[in-house]
Amino acid sequence: MKNYIEYILFKFFVFLANILPFRVSQRLGKTLGIFAYYFIPYRKKVALDNLRKAFPDKSEGEIKQILKMTYVNFFIAIFEFMSFPKFKPEDFKKIVRVENLNYVYEALDKGRGLILMSGHFGNWELSAVVLGLEVGKPLNVIVKRQRNKFVDNEINKWRCWFGNKVIPMERAFRESLRILSEGGLVALLADQSAPKESLYVNFLGRPASTFAGPALMSLRTGAPIVMGFTIRDRKYNYRIVIEKIDFTPSGNEDEDILKLTQIHTSLLEKYIHLYPDHWLWFHRRWKHTPTNNLNLK
Repeated sequence: MKNYIEYILFKFFVFLANILPFRVSQRLGKTLGIFAYYFIPYRKKVALDNLRKAFPDKSEGEIKQILKMTYVNFFIAIFEFMSFPKFKPEDFKKIVRVENLNYVYEALDKGRGLILMSGHFGNWELSAVVLGLEVGKPLNVIVKRQRNKFVDNEINKWRCWFGNKVIPMERAFRESLRILSEGGLVALLADQSAPKESLYVNFLGRPASTFAGPALMSLRTGAPIVMGFTIRDRKYNYRIVIEKIDFTPSGNEDEDILKLTQIHTSLLEKYIHLYPDHWLWFHRRWKHTPTNNLNLK
């Protein structure tokens, strides 16, 4: 019953997003973000703690302003995502431009597939759709199942609206190896906390348990990694900045996994420093501490 009630509420906001003009939906998202910051303190303490530790040089006022804008950006992204059903492919070109798309084509020309990475940064759902349309090949997006199966089914339908496909996380590694071996594209977010026994790299000044899967997939298949960061401007438009990762394996797989994971984590960190309110600070990213025996495989 709880899931169904949540779904009804969810569908109400989807209805609003689709009857309102897109620009109005974005501004409604901004309004709800400000409201949530002041009156819905879900994980607010976690986010504030993360921000204080990540930016010890910033004042409390600066920290709270970043968090307020994090709420705003998150709710804008939600309403944009809920508007996908009324979009046509050409509509995305009116609000998004892509920089350095040649890095994607250059990587694909190697014939070993491509791993496209990002974090919970900007509007990551928008990025996946736009890049799939720009490249003209479907992205196979690794996704985590949502607790509410009704909502999960709905958002996965939107993710696939323009040709992309989804891969449930529980079978992602094996399926991704197959797709990459066939020259396909795999898209994923790798910025949330991995299990305690996972690999640890430095992230925003602290060791963070991090998924080794992207690096391992790249090393096993030879697939290059590129990263995309979706940045919103003051007019509610976006630019997606593509960054390539240059890495030459040494032949020591464990060391290469560690180095490559640190490289893509540091690149995400760079953009978080540039646009701190674009990252989702609500996750307990540093909930584990390192152990001596790290299982990289």
